[in-house]
Amino acid sequence: MILVTGGTGLVGSHLLFQLVKDGQQVRALRRANSCIDELKKVFEFYQEDSSDLFQKIEWFEGDLLNYFSLKDALLGVSKVYHCAAMVSFKPSDAMEMFSTNVEGTANLVNACIELNVPRFCFVSSIATLGKPLEGEVIDESTFWQNDDNHSVYSQSKFRAEMEVWRGTKEGLNAVVVNPSVILGPVGLERSTGQLFKSVMNGVRFYTAGATGFVGVRDVVKVMIALANSDVVNERYVINAENIAYKKFMAMAAGALNVKAPKVKAVRWMVSLAWRIERLRYYITRKEPRLTKETARTSQHKSFYSDAKLQAYMPFKYISIQDSIENTAKYLKE
Repeated sequence: MILVTGGTGLVGSHLLFQLVKDGQQVRALRRANSCIDELKKVFEFYQEDSSDLFQKIEWFEGDLLNYFSLKDALLGVSKVYHCAAMVSFKPSDAMEMFSTNVEGTANLVNACIELNVPRFCFVSSIATLGKPLEGEVIDESTFWQNDDNHSVYSQSKFRAEMEVWRGTKEGLNAVVVNPSVILGPVGLERSTGQLFKSVMNGVRFYTAGATGFVGVRDVVKVMIALANSDVVNERYVINAENIAYKKFMAMAAGALNVKAPKVKAVRWMVSLAWRIERLRYYITRKEPRLTKETARTSQHKSFYSDAKLQAYMPFKYISIQDSIENTAKYLKE
């Protein structure tokens, strides 16, 4: 039996689809108030008559913050894919995000150690990697700098990953993946769906930065391959292409049949924008569309290397153009 957390998210939904399609016995952890409608849409997008496939998922009601529910969920489980994480840039969500991402991961790690679960795959992020000088390539060895240049989300994911490494010292058999920006079918209000939403809404500005992108289908393929391998206590960057934000937005606009942004947002404009967004948040309590951390990131050129992954298992990625078109097709449907 395989346990998947975060099954209603971008990575988790695609992982569940692939696992049940491959004939695996799958149990998915869900909270009592979680909605599975988005997951059903993903299944229907990839397979027209997917009801039988969807019914193969065994749902288990539990919570990462409830240690005893995790122990019950892990009974008979031989492999765990931990995809669950809270993503938010709203200041008021900081404490909840740390609790979910860090304490929740610690609970799951401890429960797996206590029950001797043989295999653990953790979905981390490039957000947990260090930030070298602009132009230098980032990989698994890039050292994390503990300063104020990281978003609260980045800090929570970094500390969650540290809980996994702590677990490996106590007997956990783990593999960690650090995907770059993940693209794939997802709702407009969630994950990278918000990037497509801004393009669909006719955003006029692009920024000077660049980062790595990867399709969710590739992330899932690599996760399954590594979890089924003999790799023990290693981390791997998963990155298909390093692309400038201007180019990405132009590609997304083309796939969505809307106009691409034409005006470059220089640093002072972005700096002013995040301050206005912070003021708007304090007045309306609506989640800011831009924060100090995301504003800084939007101007930074970050290039990622997956050389370690390629050395272990040569992997051919789906092109980012194809991942963008796949996402756009889902959103238009």
